[in-house]
Amino acid sequence: MTFRLLFLSIVASLVLSNCNSSSTSANKQWSTVYQNSLVNNDYMTAVVALNHLIIEDTANIEAYYDSLSFFYIKKLRNFSAGEKIVEKGLQINPNKAQLLEYKSVFLSAQGKINESREHLLKAHKISGLNKHLYMYATTFASEGNIEEYSKVANSILYNPATKPELVEVNIDENNTQMVDIKSLCYLDKAKTTLNKNAVIPFLDSALAINPDYQEAMYYKNKLTGKE
Repeated sequence: MTFRLLFLSIVASLVLSNCNSSSTSANKQWSTVYQNSLVNNDYMTAVVALNHLIIEDTANIEAYYDSLSFFYIKKLRNFSAGEKIVEKGLQINPNKAQLLEYKSVFLSAQGKINESREHLLKAHKISGLNKHLYMYATTFASEGNIEEYSKVANSILYNPATKPELVEVNIDENNTQMVDIKSLCYLDKAKTTLNKNAVIPFLDSALAINPDYQEAMYYKNKLTGKE
């Protein structure tokens, strides 16, 4: 009887060992697929690999949800899938700043502005990034409350403690570029100021930080007749 129990224990151990080995092998394979897809900018394959890794490699599941939400929302523009992934990711960790940021965008699109602001303030508190504070400011601008928007934006722009921070901005429907957040704020001030004499100086301030800022260049050339 003792021999039989020992035999069964050994068999179980071997089976478990084989399962773990197989799982580890699968993780490595999908991890390789994922890394190769990033090199090739193949986002569809990246999404497939991440969906497998979420199941196979639960130890790193938070990072996978972060990446998966990014690819769905930013690269594939599959907002329905992205929203579902964001919800699942926040269920695992409700303090992920990137996911809170994405959630705020979905809430804003649904007209839930106050909830969107709460998520952005929470994201800012966690990340310390001014982009979350800037996004918070834009929720007021979207309602036509330029005074409140300017108050928050100025707290970024004129705060001596504000550190350089790159944010992604659109060039057109298909292209983006990275600019410093202060440059973005200066462009916004050029767009919203009621003082026509301040527009060009604000644009010059934006271009002083990022000389290749495409949108700022476009507006300046348009105003100075250099289109």
